[in-house]
Formats: sequence, C-alpha cells, structure tokens
Amino acid sequence: MKNRRRVTEEDLLITEALIAKSYGQLKQSVVQAPSRAFRSLGQTAHDHPYATAAAAVVAGVGVYGIFKKMTSSQPVQKAPGNPQQSPQTESCRPPDYLHDLLVMIIPLAAPYIASYIQKYLGSIQSGERG
Repeated sequence: MKNRRRVTEEDLLITEALIAKSYGQLKQSVVQAPSRAFRSLGQTAHDHPYATAAAAVVAGVGVYGIFKKMTSSQPVQKAPGNPQQSPQTESCRPPDYLHDLLVMIIPLAAPYIASYIQKYLGSIQSGERG
C-alpha cells in the first residue's frame, strides 16, 4: 500500500468550500433552467415561424381529438326485448368537427408550409444548411 498523506483540517475546509460553491452553482442552474428553456423556445419560434405555427396547429388538433374522445358518449344499443326502440344508424351520427376544422385550416396553412419547404430545400441545395 502506498504512503498517503494525512487529511488535514485545511483539506476538509477547502473541500467543504468547493462543495458549497458547486451546490450554489447547481441551485443557480436549476433556477435559471426555465428561463433558458423559454429563451431557447422563443429563439426557435423566431427562427422557424412556419414550423412553429404548424406544430401549434397539430398540437391543437391533437388536444381537440383527445378532448372529443373523452367527452363523446357511447351509442345507444337496441334492447333485445323492445322492438319499438330503433337502433342508431350511421346517418344519425353527429357532425365530425375535427374534419371540419381540418378542411378550414389546410387551405390557410398550405402556402406557408410550401414556402417553408421551398426555402428549406433551397438552403440544402446551396449548402447553407446549418
């Protein structure tokens, strides 16, 4: 076994100071993390507005779909012993609002998406992609 030097009180004080400094930096990083993330998100939204808009639309449609699934009621089934009650047919279904929403949004978003794709492909061809 090698000869090791003894740990002194000064070594303990230096180690304690380094740990306190490291802990302080960790606390500062944790406090600043949300603002850094939002700053990064804001910069990305500024750099890619069409992609951000498309992502927002997709997220909205997704949330709408989830909400619709959660709030939809189950169809009423015909009771086997009651001939008076008619079964629900396909023509009695409620209107599909998701389809209506997409029909309205796609014509508005198509030119922006096409422009973004055109710029992106142009930057790839010119070698300026970064």
